[in-house]
Amino acid sequence: MRSLAGLDVLVLDCQATGASPAFGHVLEMGWGVVRAGEDQPRACEAHWIALPEGHTVPGQIRKLTGWQPDAAHDAIADGEAWRRLRGAVRDAAPIPTAIHYARFELPFLRAWAARFEPDADFPFDAVCIFAIANRLYPQLPRLGLRALAGYLGHGVALERRARGHVEATAFVWQRLCAELIARGVNTWEDLQGWLGEKAPARPRARKPTYPIDSQRFRSLPDRPGVYRFLRRNGDVLYVGKAASLKKRTTSHFIGRTGKLLAPEMLTQVSDIAVTETASALEAALLENETIKALNPPYNVQLTAGDPRVWYSAAAFDGAAATADGAHSIGPVPSEYSLRPLGALAALLDGAPPAVGLRAHAVGVSALWTPDEGVFRAGWDLLMARHAAVIDAGEPARHRALLLARHLIAAVAAQEDDDRTPAEGGDDHAWDPDRVARHLERAAAQAYRAFRRARWLCLLHDSDVVYREPGAALARRLRIRAGEVVVAEDAAAEEDRPAAGVLPAAAAFDRARYDRLRILTTELKRILRDGGEVVMYARGRRRVPARALRGIFAVV
Repeated sequence: MRSLAGLDVLVLDCQATGASPAFGHVLEMGWGVVRAGEDQPRACEAHWIALPEGHTVPGQIRKLTGWQPDAAHDAIADGEAWRRLRGAVRDAAPIPTAIHYARFELPFLRAWAARFEPDADFPFDAVCIFAIANRLYPQLPRLGLRALAGYLGHGVALERRARGHVEATAFVWQRLCAELIARGVNTWEDLQGWLGEKAPARPRARKPTYPIDSQRFRSLPDRPGVYRFLRRNGDVLYVGKAASLKKRTTSHFIGRTGKLLAPEMLTQVSDIAVTETASALEAALLENETIKALNPPYNVQLTAGDPRVWYSAAAFDGAAATADGAHSIGPVPSEYSLRPLGALAALLDGAPPAVGLRAHAVGVSALWTPDEGVFRAGWDLLMARHAAVIDAGEPARHRALLLARHLIAAVAAQEDDDRTPAEGGDDHAWDPDRVARHLERAAAQAYRAFRRARWLCLLHDSDVVYREPGAALARRLRIRAGEVVVAEDAAAEEDRPAAGVLPAAAAFDRARYDRLRILTTELKRILRDGGEVVMYARGRRRVPARALRGIFAVV
């Protein structure tokens, strides 16, 4: 009889290009040896596995695993991986093995065993962590590795890499061992017998029930602020903002969030930390700063993407990461943000619709751009709809800006149900009407980015007085060099700020860009919902509310 408390167990994880050996190949494999009570797995290895000649990694698998073509240089042959794996536990046959979702890995392991040791018995005596957890924790909404490990107090990166999964599986196995022994399952043989018994049915609740005590989020203040979801080990999982901390956090646990990862994340939440703010606007600003400082795994929008800002050439046909004499229009979030305006100007000036020009004009990769005939038909349709708003005697750049501004209203009136052709699609996914709509949308979005850049430069050194809808008091923000240096209570119509020495030009980085973009979104919300906003550009010149409404309509 092999005691769980003193048994060396092989933990194993693999990633593959398909759901089974019939449809894919092992892409990465990792393993290690763990014993109950140890902090880390021993003899831990993880390797990319060389694919057979002519086989490729699907795009979705690349996203999930982080695989890139240069990983092939470090890949080892599957036979070598099998040899190393078999050597991890030399004195045990069959090898006690713990795999999180054994139904996935075992077919690949059996296929390798049949190839590399055809005359030997299958060497792994495997148990499924998922099956064990399903019996021990039937109340948990999710039992995937990230959810289960997080619930028990261990973080797993969202990227599916074998080594991280091995370490997480080892952590989970140690915790499960303690729970199993407490329930009288003391040996490996006991465990196999226990798993062989009929499992009790998991409770079927109409709504998920999460581990955190509901009294924790129901007792939070009904005030604006920022909340942080915490794992058992104190890791911050997610940061959010709220006009009401109580209502917003409660909505995660008893409402319908509509997010694919929400049940997985909420399964891991052990506690909630909050910071109250004076207003919903200031909660949004603090949320941005907190996410950037902590980089929580389930916050994606404000942590992913290009860390730079860009400056466009006057012709909108190129961009640089720093402003210079040739690139002075910015900041914009991407080097391609204003390319549709450059393409629109070139087409209005009679340039032939080459592939690159067509791609920029409709805002897609050159790989998926419509063919020339369909594009020309779509362009003619665009001109038939909107040519009346432009003056043929004006320079092409001016006509492009005028048309793009007009298209903002046209795009707002469209139903938002059209999508760019998926990767792998063909030219037949395009038709003239669709080309025209993409031309409209790409130009309108580019014009917003163009006008937003000018607005953010104005906001970069300014004073803003605002009153949230329904609030009794106004708040004043003093913004210098893109930072909020003062946030305080203020009368809605108090004296204008004293003049001071301000920087001659706005110097942006991505943090300043995101901060001021979020501030802009919140100011638009306040005016839209009936609040008040007064702005003093560069600390002195008052921008009337009417002018602000006009600016906000195009930024």
